Amino acid sequence: MGSFTKEPENMTTNREAPQTVSTIAVLACAWPALLLATVCLLPFLNKAFINDDPWFLTMAQQIVKHPMQPMDFSICWNLSVNCLRPGNALFGEEAIGYVLVPTVLGGAHEWMAHLTQLALVWIAVLAMTSLVFRFGWDRAHAITGALLLVAIAPFLPMASTAMPDILATALALVAIERLAAWKAEQKGSQGVAAAIALALAAYARPHLVLLLPLAAFFLLNSIQPREIVSQIRRKVWLWTPVIAGTVLLLAIIAATHVHSRAADSPPSVYTGTQYIRNNLHCYLMYFVFPLPLAVCWIANRLKTGRPLIVIIFTGLAVVLFLRHEHSLVLSLAIVGFGVLADLLIEALRKRDHTAVFLLLWILIPLPVVYYIQLPMKYLVPCLPAIIFLCFRLMEGFSFRVARAAAVALIVVSTGYSLLILRSDAEYAEFGRDAMFRLIQPHVAAGERVWFGDQYSAYWYAPLAGAKLTFPGGPQPKPGDLLVVGRLEAEDRSLALFPHRTLVGELTHKYRFGRTMGAGMGLYSNIGGYWLWGFGDSESDRYELWRID
Repeated sequence: MGSFTKEPENMTTNREAPQTVSTIAVLACAWPALLLATVCLLPFLNKAFINDDPWFLTMAQQIVKHPMQPMDFSICWNLSVNCLRPGNALFGEEAIGYVLVPTVLGGAHEWMAHLTQLALVWIAVLAMTSLVFRFGWDRAHAITGALLLVAIAPFLPMASTAMPDILATALALVAIERLAAWKAEQKGSQGVAAAIALALAAYARPHLVLLLPLAAFFLLNSIQPREIVSQIRRKVWLWTPVIAGTVLLLAIIAATHVHSRAADSPPSVYTGTQYIRNNLHCYLMYFVFPLPLAVCWIANRLKTGRPLIVIIFTGLAVVLFLRHEHSLVLSLAIVGFGVLADLLIEALRKRDHTAVFLLLWILIPLPVVYYIQLPMKYLVPCLPAIIFLCFRLMEGFSFRVARAAAVALIVVSTGYSLLILRSDAEYAEFGRDAMFRLIQPHVAAGERVWFGDQYSAYWYAPLAGAKLTFPGGPQPKPGDLLVVGRLEAEDRSLALFPHRTLVGELTHKYRFGRTMGAGMGLYSNIGGYWLWGFGDSESDRYELWRID
């Protein structure tokens, strides 16, 4: 981050030129980030499956049975009154299901899924290191960029799950890196790799379908309309990987999409204009915290003698925060908006193709504001663009300042990620432990135990011996037991059985902070805006009821 080595005055121009990359140089610069990621993640290899992990593991189990029908399975999940068959979903993030197949075939052990994620982390780090070189930066920036990718939350926390965010990030990085190589060298293997990665990235996280038009823009050399038309006329074949990636994605969807009347469309409650405001506030806030973009922007504007824009937006944020209670998120969102607007206006004014490309990259998650949630994890594939923008903003600082800022950011971000990892592991262990402690003794005594919850309970309750109940399906009889969790839509399950008696319960007090509930929302901004924090919640409880 910043000017780690003295560069000639025309380095910015040289940086726009095609770059070749040495494999040895990539490995030599990537190893600190590879080591950091491995050291941070290995202690959490046996972390329990959590939140949406069971959804993707169930998908992997379906793929083992029917490889070309990944979404043709039944699952009882949140906001669905009955068990649903999600087969008609156009994008179901199926790529992670195929990646988890070895985990399922090997016994669905937690450590297998987490080792798989660690391998994806390594791929992302190597691709990031190479991409830094491709964009014309030096070895110091390559080392720093890879370390920042690993350190900035929630990269490591999402790597400790079985969810598709790290897969999507790795594929996005490979796609752009191979596309940069193709732009520089036009080798067939580079174009093929870029096309495959572009298609699979969208198959991992739906909003990454926007990587396709972004990739097309990246291959341009200018944002001037005349120059764009001229380049397309001279080198229309340059866009072959983007066209091929689009065709491949459509072919994959056609081959694996389930056309079944039994399949259910996602409930309409998942989308709507009512979610835009809250999601937009969160999206803009993320650029202030935990992402370092706003800090680098403020430092740059103060360094270059342009403090007015900083004063305006930070002043508005402070005034709003002082005048309205519980307005911290909105205040930070105002600063985030100021950062993006100022950077975009500057990039367009200077006709800076690279800056516009990076800004478009971080705008990819913006359409998700229409969805029910927009957690920080949806921005993980945009981390490389954030890092490159920070590099550019810190170029004018001295070597000592840049080095100190980079070290401080890496250390602080890693520490924050480790706090999240530790707290999330505690959260996951509570769900797994509760299922076995509440269910196993009664099953061993010959009693019948049922469950109707999602998240951790959906995976561990059957392993402990419980049976699934849902409206229209098998029902517990008087005398049977029902296990429920406050965080797993307990009210929905208990409403079906008004006559019941509480038999036992397990509660938990978090020692290292928490990642879900009490205003925290690592996996969903519906329940909270912060990735980590302290606080107690009535949801920290699992209960066992006897049906009367």
